[in-house]
Amino acid sequence: MRRTGEKIIILVVDDDPDCRLLIREAIGECRGRNEVHEVCDGQAALDFVFQQGEYTDAPRPSLIYLDIEMPGLTGQDVLAAIKSSPEHRDIPVVMLTGVCDERQMQIAARNGANSYTLKPARADQFYKTLRVSTAYWVSIHQHPSCHWVEEECRR
Repeated sequence: MRRTGEKIIILVVDDDPDCRLLIREAIGECRGRNEVHEVCDGQAALDFVFQQGEYTDAPRPSLIYLDIEMPGLTGQDVLAAIKSSPEHRDIPVVMLTGVCDERQMQIAARNGANSYTLKPARADQFYKTLRVSTAYWVSIHQHPSCHWVEEECRR
């Protein structure tokens, strides 16, 4: 859990409503003050992140789970746009995908993905993967804008 007491804003980008439901439930089991937002395509993801269109009042994400295969803009397109923005490139982006393809992994790495995580075929494995990944990003990973306070760290 982040010691600053700030909410962790998590954006889930996936065209599959069942995947979004599993992701939301897994995140809900993680400790911390998580606020989950969902969009179902790449353009909506960019609108949310860049606070455009219907998302002008959207909060800035602290973490993004991003699917690769979506209609319209792909996850790779969205990732490249986010990581090319000086104001947004520091947002951790986890590619959460069913695409087990070394070429896609290399593209994601070049585009600046912070992690590339495969969606297991079994729902229970998928759920566990999400819980572990979210726990890492919201409780272990330290970021200048959201981190443990100095008094809580051992020196």
